[in-house]
Amino acid sequence: MSLLLVVVLLFFSSSCSVSSGQYYVSDDCSSVTQSPCNPLSVYAGNMSQYNNTIFYFIGTSVINFTVTMNSVQNITLHGLDQFPTIHCKYNDYFYYDVAIYKSSHISFSNLSFQDCRIYFVYSSNVTIASSIFGADDVAIYESSHISFSNLLFQECSIYFGYSSNITIASSVFKYLRYLYNFVSLFRVFDMCYNELHHYSLSLINVTVTNGSLVFYMNHGTSYNISVLIDNVNIISSSENGTHSQQFKECNIKGVESRSTIVIEDSQFYNNDDGLLIGTFRDYIQLSNYHIDITLKSCSSHDNSITGLLIVGSLSTSAHISVIDTELVGNWRNQIAGCLSIILNNTTVTNSLSTGLVIISSVVTVENRLVFKNNTGVVGGGMAINGSSVVALSPSANLEFIDNHATYKGGGIYLDDISHITETTLNTFTFKGNTAAVAGNDIYGVDSQLEYTASLTLANLSTSSDAIMKPHQYGMMMSNKVFFQVNH
Repeated sequence: MSLLLVVVLLFFSSSCSVSSGQYYVSDDCSSVTQSPCNPLSVYAGNMSQYNNTIFYFIGTSVINFTVTMNSVQNITLHGLDQFPTIHCKYNDYFYYDVAIYKSSHISFSNLSFQDCRIYFVYSSNVTIASSIFGADDVAIYESSHISFSNLLFQECSIYFGYSSNITIASSVFKYLRYLYNFVSLFRVFDMCYNELHHYSLSLINVTVTNGSLVFYMNHGTSYNISVLIDNVNIISSSENGTHSQQFKECNIKGVESRSTIVIEDSQFYNNDDGLLIGTFRDYIQLSNYHIDITLKSCSSHDNSITGLLIVGSLSTSAHISVIDTELVGNWRNQIAGCLSIILNNTTVTNSLSTGLVIISSVVTVENRLVFKNNTGVVGGGMAINGSSVVALSPSANLEFIDNHATYKGGGIYLDDISHITETTLNTFTFKGNTAAVAGNDIYGVDSQLEYTASLTLANLSTSSDAIMKPHQYGMMMSNKVFFQVNH
């Protein structure tokens, strides 16, 4: 079931409107002292006429019909008891239980929705606070200024399409099926427009347990998309922790489409995958599409498959920055097909299948990059493969400490066609790395690294004097050029 909390109250059009006031809603009005009190079905038949009204819910309200609010303003649904329940039993997938059309300043608070499908379209200034959603679907399309706060979602799904200024704050998701930022993935019309749109979504102080957050950002008719994820904790998911994908379909001549994603002060732990980022290359419209993704002050740890997986599809439009972030105790972390990624003050520790695998990517290192106590087959700390380039900025400082490879390259493994640029061995610290076959610290082919090592090996930081094992054609083993530092 989709999380579309659609209260469709079958509003029949009328030229009159009820004056502002307050009404009480209960299936058992005989026990309610306040008046007027009626079951929800009484108000639902004509709810569109109740502008500037508060509905107070008491006890349980069962609806087996659609509650519709059409072109209303300033309506509040508030529970007086300890989370009065709206229990939906319509059970028709093609209809919604609660539907809000072309309305503004709608507020839900202190309510419990169970098995409901809720739908907002062409609406604005909607606030949902201090409520519970159980096995519900919520869908929001062509709407703006939607605020969710202090909510508990259980086995729910949320969909957004063509919507802007959406905030989810101080909320908990348990057994979440999906949280989709469907910016035009569900396209209302299969066409593109000649106007500039901006869509935004913010998640602040959100906890997800036994579920995942999935953001499919399909530009469609939109051209500026921003997502802020601040202090979000993803815990014990059997699937992915956070998964972000970007697509693009439409084009406005001369206008650059832009997506901005900021993930800050967040944790992803005990999941299958902690944080996944995927960008899908558009071979036709590359020149005017730009994606900026920033991961800052985050921790991804104890995930059973990957703590961090970034798949760039060799897109020239995506620019990714990982800043002040820790990757701890994951099975593996991987960057693949990324042509512009920065690692700035990043720590990778206690990985079980190589600390960081870099494949067909261009990675720039700024400030500290630390690998400690990682284990792998080829490359304990870091494995660089597939024509990858690791570029070191003047501030770069790489530390490889107590990493182990069961085959080659305890600290670093480079394949035949990858290399590290701007190498000075003063940039590196190697200590306590081991490899079962060859290259305790580094194994691989890199002529610049090899040349610099031969000139400045005395400056290499190790726990004891370094010993080079030269060969007349370089430093040779198993048809590979490598250098090895023994301790």
